[in-house]
This record gives sequence, C-alpha cells and structure tokens, in this order.
Amino acid sequence: MSDKNFKVFMLIKILVLIPIFYTAIYFENTFSKRFYTIILIFIVYMILGVIRRKLCNKYSTLFMSFFIDILLIFFLEYNSRFLINYFLHSFYIVIILEASLTLKRDRSLIVGIVAVLISLIKSIMLIYYKSNLANISEMAFFALINILTLIVTNFAQYNKEEKEKKELLYKELLKAHKKLKEYSDRVEKLTIIEERNRIARDIHDTLGHKMTALIMQLEMSSYMIDENPEKAKQLIEEAKKQAREGLLSIRKVVETLRINDDISQGIDFIKQMADEFSKKTGTDIKLKIKGNQIKIPSNISTVLYRIIQESLTNAVRHGKATKINIEIVFRENSVNFCIRDNGIGVHNIKEGYGLKGIRERVEHFNGKVKFESRGGFEVKGYLPIS
Repeated sequence: MSDKNFKVFMLIKILVLIPIFYTAIYFENTFSKRFYTIILIFIVYMILGVIRRKLCNKYSTLFMSFFIDILLIFFLEYNSRFLINYFLHSFYIVIILEASLTLKRDRSLIVGIVAVLISLIKSIMLIYYKSNLANISEMAFFALINILTLIVTNFAQYNKEEKEKKELLYKELLKAHKKLKEYSDRVEKLTIIEERNRIARDIHDTLGHKMTALIMQLEMSSYMIDENPEKAKQLIEEAKKQAREGLLSIRKVVETLRINDDISQGIDFIKQMADEFSKKTGTDIKLKIKGNQIKIPSNISTVLYRIIQESLTNAVRHGKATKINIEIVFRENSVNFCIRDNGIGVHNIKEGYGLKGIRERVEHFNGKVKFESRGGFEVKGYLPIS
C-alpha cells in the first residue's frame, strides 16, 4: 500500500472507530478503573496503527504487529462489563481489512484466521455459561461476518496479485520485444556490412584482375605496334573487351552502393530492376508473383533482390539468354523464388563468385538454394521470413 493510500485508510479508520468506541463506552456506563483501562488500550491500539509503518522497518516485524492489535482488541473485550461487547467485537473486522491491505496474501490470511479464532473465545464463553438458541445464533452470525470478510479480502488480494503478475509479465515482454528489435537492427546492420565486404572482395578479385590484364595488354600492344601490327591490333581488341567488362563491373558496384538503402522496399523495387534490365539488354523478362504479398524483413528483401540481380546478369552474360522467367511465391513462413532462362546452359555447374554469393546469402538466413541447367539455367530456392 502506498503512503497516500495508507494515509487515506488511516483517516477512514479513525473516523469510523472513534464513534464506534464512543458508543461502546457509552453502554459501559462506568467510570471505574476498568473504564480508564479500556480507553488506554484503545489509544495504544490507534497509535500503533498510525506509527506502524515507521516503527516496523522489517516485513516480519510489520507482520507481528497485527498480532499485537489482536491482543489489544481481546483485552478491550475482556475489560468490558458485557460478556460480548459487539461494538468492540467489530474491531476484528478492521484488523482483517488492514492486514489484507498491508501484508502479502499468505501472511494476511494467517492474521485473519487468528483474528477469527480469537474473536470466537468470548462467544464460546457465552454459550458455555448461557447456552441457548439466541446466543448460538449470535455467535454463528458474527463468526460468519468475520469469515466472509476474510474470504472476500483474500479473494481481492488474489486478484490484485494476479493483475500485478500480468503487468510484470507485460513489462518483461515489452522489454524482450525491445531487445529483439535492437538485435534485429543489429543483424540488419551486420548484413549491410557483410554485403559491402562482399563488394570489396568482388572489386579486388574481378575488377583488379581485369585492370591488371588490361594494362599488360596495352603495354604489349605498344611494344608490338611497329613489329607486328596485326598482333597489336588483336591485343587492343582484347583490351577493349577487358575495358568493357571492367566498366560493367564498376557500374554494377556503383549501382549496388547507390541502391543499398532502397532495395529493402521489397517487390516494387525488384519489378523496377527487372524492367530496367529488360530495356537495357533487350531481354524478355516475365515476373510472376503468387500468394499474399506480406511485408518481409528488409534484410530478406535485400537478399532476394541480390539473388535476382545476380541471376539476370549471369543469364545474359554467360547464358546468352533472350527470355527469363522470374517467379516469387509468398508462403506463410517463407518466400520461394525461381529464376529460369532459355540460355545455352552448362554441362557441369561450377560455382563462381556470383553463384557462391547467392548460396552464402541464402544459407546465412537458413534458406536453401539449388542450381540446375536443363535447356537453360535455373536458380531455385526459398528464404525463411519468420
């Protein structure tokens, strides 16, 4: 219970108990030593309730303080001139309520049970000395009130604890979701870094090799241009071919860097890339999309884009294809892809940088890919999206 709620409860407790106690004293109709004893016990009981939280730093001490309350109320009743003063008897209900608001459910249940049992002592004495139906009914009635109060407060505490558990679980889930999002963002950044590292390797392994060969061919042609013009001309033609391939590689790298942040947009960008490639190369490209186009993670979208981009390039450059069919199928937990061309194909598939790059990307995300060459070339596989 918060400090604010505790103060409100204590105010209500004081406003309720003082009139009840005054009524109990009024019916006592005495100014003897017993009268002052009852007043003193009541004052001690009220003061203990007010300063309870300040004195009881430990939870165990707070728990034990309620048994002092029960004893004080018992002595109040004991000093009454009535065998049972029902006004003072009602104080047990207040103890049960306060314990349920202050203690945990198991401890408040113990306090409540003890309070109910102690409250029955005077009733049992009444029946012992004066056993009749009226007294038995009175005892049963007030015992039932105390027991019902105990059950209701215990049930209310149970609901409160369950609600707190749910709120705590919800907060933990939010925290886990936040961590998962951070992890996902980190994986995406690492994927981008890995992609850039791959581009750097491609530049080093392919473009560097082509430029070195180009320089050597040009140097040889400059030496042979006077002695063997035909040979020099042949070397220059080969150098031009190397230069074109190098330029194509440079354009591919520049395009890769330029669209690195855009390809995560998904299918729309794949359509745009296929249309542009078709216009530039004159290749007939057909793109089919099946299933519900759900939003897929940006890193998966990036991989799918790279696979199709590499497959189109290989189909035209190596397969001399004129027709390419692209099929993308969205399933519940995966996105399937198939790129098939009508190129010359190959007898023995040897995975170069391009095909290795496709396989590495797919397997990095626990997907599968296979390459087949039957009346053309086919790249087929799937990527998990959950």
